[in-house]
Amino acid sequence: MIGVVTDPAYRRRGHSRAIMRGLLDWFREHGVARVDLRASAEGEPLYRELGFVKLPAPTLYWHP
Repeated sequence: MIGVVTDPAYRRRGHSRAIMRGLLDWFREHGVARVDLRASAEGEPLYRELGFVKLPAPTLYWHP
């Protein structure tokens, strides 16, 4: 499992959004069929904005 945390002094500046957009573009270009993640309550709105949807389990996933 891999986690991502942003130092509080640098939050709300678009860093996570830029990283995730880059990753999702790379996944799409390389034929990745699905991305699963577990989001904190604070991070979930960002992932939903990027196209992740909630499953019955506490996992979100992205499918191009």
